[in-house]
Amino acid sequence: MHSGEDPADRKNIEIAQATYGDYKLKISADYTVPENQRINFQKKRQQMVLLEGSIHKLKVDFNQKIQELKIRKKEIVDHVLKLNGRLGEINNELGSEEELFVPSIDKVTEYPENYFEIQESDIEAFREEKRKEELAKAKASKKKKAGKTQEEEDA
Repeated sequence: MHSGEDPADRKNIEIAQATYGDYKLKISADYTVPENQRINFQKKRQQMVLLEGSIHKLKVDFNQKIQELKIRKKEIVDHVLKLNGRLGEINNELGSEEELFVPSIDKVTEYPENYFEIQESDIEAFREEKRKEELAKAKASKKKKAGKTQEEEDA
């Protein structure tokens, strides 16, 4: 060993010379898959659970960001409405009539989670619609019966 050589380099050279030509081909009969590369049900199941957890976290973060944006939009709309009020006062003092932009929030589009909330007015409208349908069916059945009796009289 020379005095200028690094011991770590010398060790790596010796390992390389000892294993030179030691090819482990996957097609050879004596090849065995290393433990860290083996895939089994438990490893794949663990991987799936971790991925499901990651997906859930992404969904929660996304929903939280959407909620924050909804709150921010509401604040901006309120601020614009406040500024419009002030601009209206200034326009009145100046005697100027200008149409101001009035922002709005579409409740159906912005809050789809409220779609299934049922109000008393919705129930009343449904009852009224059902009542009209029943009346229409009753009229139709009366006409049918009247038509049959007329046919019997004609025959």
